[in-house]
Amino acid sequence: MRGERSVRWVLGLLFLVSVFNVCDRTIVSVLAEDIRRDLLLDDRQMGIVMGLAFSATYLFAGIPLAFVADRHSRTWTISIALFIWSAMTALTGLAQSYVQILLARMGVGVGEAGGSPASHALVVDYVAPHRRARAMSLLSVGSLVGLGGGILYGGWASEALGWRWALISVGLPGVATALLFGATVVDPPRRAADLPGPDAFTGRGLPAVLLALLRMPAFVALTLGATFANVVSLGRNLWEPTFLRRVYDLGAAEAGLVYLFITAVPGIVGVFACGALTDRLGRRDPRWFGWFPAATCFLLVPLCLGFYFAPPDARLLGVPVGFLFSFGASLVAPGWSPATMATAQSLVPPSARAVSAATWSMIANFVGLGIGPFVVGDLNVRLESVYGDQAVRYSLAIVGVVPWLATLCFLMLARRLRRPSSANV
Repeated sequence: MRGERSVRWVLGLLFLVSVFNVCDRTIVSVLAEDIRRDLLLDDRQMGIVMGLAFSATYLFAGIPLAFVADRHSRTWTISIALFIWSAMTALTGLAQSYVQILLARMGVGVGEAGGSPASHALVVDYVAPHRRARAMSLLSVGSLVGLGGGILYGGWASEALGWRWALISVGLPGVATALLFGATVVDPPRRAADLPGPDAFTGRGLPAVLLALLRMPAFVALTLGATFANVVSLGRNLWEPTFLRRVYDLGAAEAGLVYLFITAVPGIVGVFACGALTDRLGRRDPRWFGWFPAATCFLLVPLCLGFYFAPPDARLLGVPVGFLFSFGASLVAPGWSPATMATAQSLVPPSARAVSAATWSMIANFVGLGIGPFVVGDLNVRLESVYGDQAVRYSLAIVGVVPWLATLCFLMLARRLRRPSSANV
């Protein structure tokens, strides 16, 4: 049994890794208007910079790096990955052209691809199964802190320092954290599998492991559910600050502050609550690991649409009604994440945990972060002639109904979780 102090130290550092992971990924969302003007780009190009340039490399690098982590040190995988993506974030601030900023963002994607899957696998070996969803929720909280902190700091730094120094100053602390992580975190022995039976993944090459995962209906349903849920999660995070600036006529710093309170803060509350509820309900019936994310994805759609279409001047107790809808959406939006992270680890033996995490998360991030923001940006360009700056409202709304597809997928997952022994059939 690992000491409680050691577990807390590791979880605390993994929390920081998650903070830098999402902060470095999404800070460009609040800097987008300044980058676009400085480099003379349009919304379609910014959609690629914010999403596809990052997510394409994230997808193709993530699974091979996870395979390495499953067979070697998770600690060094995370440390090296954090060092690379933090350094590349700083280098993004030096970009002088569209091609240069694309290449820098691709470098961020390569680095970040090695972080999350190895982190999920490390949590499994430090935390007992009955506390796993709550521990995974801590990583989600780190993501939300990174989102809120990146947008808040990015908005301030954009006005005070300029977008270039904003990126440089946010990348350098991650480099120092990478060195601390590698020096202090021990890579522990792999914990035994949750499911009985031999480890059928041991000694198999990466193509065989991936094929085995894709033959598991529960894993396929989980991956599809996470993918559809992530379209809106990442589309919101990357385009809603622009939505606030265009529809509500806010400055960069003001938009960052508002977005912190209507998205990141309720998101942190929501992910803690969702992780605890998932653990509690899942002990009664494992199907709640599918039912709970299905319910939250269903509720997310009307709340997001309320945010996008509420008139900016409509207020309740002095607060714009749209902001209240966003607050509610942010409470339920993380509902799928802790359940998905915990379930993906429980479906596979120790030798495939990082690859399992990488497979579903890489696919979900590629579609959510790569295709989602690009589609919103493309729709903005197409609808601009009709709606002007209001086009972003309709673009986000069109993409905003996708979580209902996630609801169907998570309900399919719940059917496969009827009994612990049938979770992988």
